[in-house]
Amino acid sequence: MKKILFVLFVAVVTLTSCDYDWPLDNDQYPQKVYIVGAHEKILYKSLDLSYDKDTVTMSLGVSGSLSLSKDVMTTICQDSAAVMKYNDRELSAEGRHFNFLSNDIYSIPNKNITVKAGNATGRFDIYVNPKSLECDSMYMMGLRIKSTSAYDIAEGDTTVLVRFSLTNKYSGQYYMDGRIKNLSNPNDSLNYVMPRSLSAIDDGKTIRMFHYRNEWNDGTPKNQDYRSSYTFKIKVNDDNTLAFSTFDKFNIIAGGGVYHPDMKIYELWYEYVDPSTGDHWKTEGYLYKERKTSDELRIVKDWIEEQRSK
Repeated sequence: MKKILFVLFVAVVTLTSCDYDWPLDNDQYPQKVYIVGAHEKILYKSLDLSYDKDTVTMSLGVSGSLSLSKDVMTTICQDSAAVMKYNDRELSAEGRHFNFLSNDIYSIPNKNITVKAGNATGRFDIYVNPKSLECDSMYMMGLRIKSTSAYDIAEGDTTVLVRFSLTNKYSGQYYMDGRIKNLSNPNDSLNYVMPRSLSAIDDGKTIRMFHYRNEWNDGTPKNQDYRSSYTFKIKVNDDNTLAFSTFDKFNIIAGGGVYHPDMKIYELWYEYVDPSTGDHWKTEGYLYKERKTSDELRIVKDWIEEQRSK
């Protein structure tokens, strides 16, 4: 019995005295430098027209199961060829193509980004002047990792395409719950509920809207491009009243209403002359922002009915 105990004691001492590498003390997969989000190929970033200069924040990362033991310096550069390649391969020759941002519109103040020891990511900013962009144009920037002071660059996550879109707090996907009346013929009217995409334009308080169903998107035949003849602008004044103006050729005679910020609803009316018939029409109703749930939508519908019953 004593011999058995002695053997066990020697075995325990031997095991405890040996150097043993715990697996989690080492990186479980190779450390690679990458642009965060590059696996999505396209990152969608909004530019707020409320600002003369808006900031888009991007990140670089270093993969691995352990914290960095040293600083990693990475240099990025613009990759215009990636945007050209996307235009050529992914978009129709007849449709809109993405434009580059000119040097006077954007800046990247620091193209040398450091991921500090102990961290997993490092950030850098892109400054853009949103008011220099056109409402109907598409903009994209290609960014690529040029070099790194340590570790390999992750294959496939080296380049990312950043797509920019204009926005403000009044733009987005809405629904028009309204009525169109022919003022030249009182018996001619139409009630409708229809989705409306409100585009940010000019500044932080103005949107552009298509009248009735005259929406437009890429692929729409040129003879059905109603942007010139059937769009108008709505500006939300400081007191939340509404001011109407034409975008191009839509003959809007008058308009008014109020924006309800707590409900994100435009209560509006406007009069116009139909360019195809010359008839004088009036549209009135409620333009409400898209809701995520049926309960939220029910609150909106109840609110609208309450307003109409007053």
